[in-house]
Amino acid sequence: MTKRTKARLKINDVLRGTRTNFRAVGCLLFKEDNPETKQASYWEEWELTGLENYDSWVEYDHDSKVVSLYEPVRFAQRLEPETLAAGNEFTITLEDGTAQTITVAEAGEGTIMAIRGKNAYQVFEGEPMAYASLHYTDAETGATTTYTVEKYNRREYDVYRKTPLSDAQQKELFGRLIRPRNWPLFWRWVMIISFVGALLFAIYDEFFGHDDSHGSGTYHGRSVYGGGSGGVGK
Repeated sequence: MTKRTKARLKINDVLRGTRTNFRAVGCLLFKEDNPETKQASYWEEWELTGLENYDSWVEYDHDSKVVSLYEPVRFAQRLEPETLAAGNEFTITLEDGTAQTITVAEAGEGTIMAIRGKNAYQVFEGEPMAYASLHYTDAETGATTTYTVEKYNRREYDVYRKTPLSDAQQKELFGRLIRPRNWPLFWRWVMIISFVGALLFAIYDEFFGHDDSHGSGTYHGRSVYGGGSGGVGK
């Protein structure tokens, strides 16, 4: 069975945020197999137009359920993600000359499972994409910046600043949520609300409901056609 995308996006969707407008023009769906757990991880990256920088994307991770914005950055040196491993530490230089000490948080290789719309690079289903997730922590503020290095089919190379987006940030930036609805949680709340409503109704009926033992009663009249000792008869 072909894995489907889950983000609340379609090709050519226009996203109108508080101060920004975007259009979703392409999507890549990735899969990565874990040989240890025998399970697969999936994530999807949607290419956006409308940002100041060309080649910007929004990612939805199927496992973590996190939505992240990818904005392109440039390093002075080229990194080869397939040669990196978690725990590696080194110094990189940004385009403006700023030096940062980077730690590799994760490295691996995904496979393109599906392609939607038009994308910045010529890629095909089944091709590999090597990646590495890099963390930089500011010594003064303690804030962590995440960079993602991607290399498509061992030729196309990109670096992005990856920013996780909360629900509020998604609504501000895109005018709506990108993550899919949490249907199990929705139905759980429906059941809770229904149960509470039924309980309150039962309590109300118990204490304030109509009691037929008081007030109006039923009149049992005697038939004029007999049936009693005082009836008309011979």
